[in-house]
Amino acid sequence: MVKTQHTIYYFIGEARRIKRCNGRVFAHQDEPDVARLWLPNCNSPGLAMARAFGDFCLKDFGLICVPEVTYRQITEKDEFIVLATDGVMKIFALICLFGFQMSFK
Repeated sequence: MVKTQHTIYYFIGEARRIKRCNGRVFAHQDEPDVARLWLPNCNSPGLAMARAFGDFCLKDFGLICVPEVTYRQITEKDEFIVLATDGVMKIFALICLFGFQMSFK
């Protein structure tokens, strides 16, 4: 399984880049395990990812839209591919996705 996350705590380099650009990184007390990107002098917007499209107010504070591109050789053993955002993956556990896929075989 190949899984890549661009949450702020997942890659130390993401947090370093944000801090170099004067963005702030910390978790809100209601979600202590979710680091968020905040503006330098304001407790907003609290974006929970370090790479995104369209969040223009944070682009000067370390948010980037450059994707991480990886390659994987697909073999005959690979049965299916799931492409999904982190939001989808949080809602649907992998076991549910596998069951969903198996129902269409």
